Amino acid sequence: MTSIPRRKVRRRSTCIAAGLVVAGLLASCGDDSTSDSTADPAPAATGGDTTPPAGGGEGIVLAVNPWTGSAVNANVAKVILEAQLGTAVTLLDIDENATWVGMDAGDIDAVLEVWPSGHAADYDTYVTTKKSVVDIGLLGPSAKIGWYVPTFVVDEHPELATWEGFKDPALAGLFATAESGDLGQFLMGDPSYVTYDEQIIANLELPLKYVVAGSEASLLTAIDQAVADNKPVLMQFWKPHWKQLEVALTEVTLPAVTDECIASAGVADGGYACDYPVDELYKAASAGLQAKNAAAFAFLSKFQLTTEQQSEIAGYVDRDGMTALDAAKKWVDANADIVATWLS
Repeated sequence: MTSIPRRKVRRRSTCIAAGLVVAGLLASCGDDSTSDSTADPAPAATGGDTTPPAGGGEGIVLAVNPWTGSAVNANVAKVILEAQLGTAVTLLDIDENATWVGMDAGDIDAVLEVWPSGHAADYDTYVTTKKSVVDIGLLGPSAKIGWYVPTFVVDEHPELATWEGFKDPALAGLFATAESGDLGQFLMGDPSYVTYDEQIIANLELPLKYVVAGSEASLLTAIDQAVADNKPVLMQFWKPHWKQLEVALTEVTLPAVTDECIASAGVADGGYACDYPVDELYKAASAGLQAKNAAAFAFLSKFQLTTEQQSEIAGYVDRDGMTALDAAKKWVDANADIVATWLS
């Protein structure tokens, strides 16, 4: 499937700039909610001697984008690289678009979760043309952004399994809130995430109002409240996500992705009216990483998590309140056999 070039909406990180400097970004782009980006001593992991091996090569910087899955990936890699390979790892909280600028400059060594539908242009620029960034393989999960409702909504109103059902003002009105008035509410989480939902609503002429919750945490609260009260909620959500393991959610069928929608997204003309594509998540690294630290490059190239594994660790963070680093340590300690395959 052809990927859709991603563009940011509503706000952009203030860290997107030429001449990206890691020291400055560490101060200005931090997000302590999930990523634990401060430098830590090499963590104890997987039993036995807890002293990290010497001679692990030059330290590296891993990007952490503002969602829990990205933090999970980076912290698992950090735990293993420091404890097993003796490589010091700095985690850098940063906007996903600015990550590519950092890898291009060599200030960021790798990012472990790229959603290809949002970065086709970056791939063409940095991987294919400039060759300053290299594709280091699939992460593992097949990801999908979409419109979701609690499954009980579709059980009660089967018409709402597809976007056509929302054309009926009475059915769309089931999602009305004080903020949306007579229209049904469509809820978006973090406004920094890439979204075409406002365009989809307008171009399909649906009686819905686009409302921004403000964060992923707010979106999760809305899901829990809707389930507790047995009230409808319509929102942008995605897989993989640990919440999908706990709550029955149904994806609303949207119009199939077309070349016209891809072109619309590419030129940002506001004409997008399709579903989101399935994304095979992949990893990317600065082209200089292999020469800088060959062992770290080899490990990150082999590093993979299944949808279930990533969701399990993310659940430790968002559901159980663990830091991403502690969650990573817990999972690494319990999965030495999987870790060994990445180190072989």
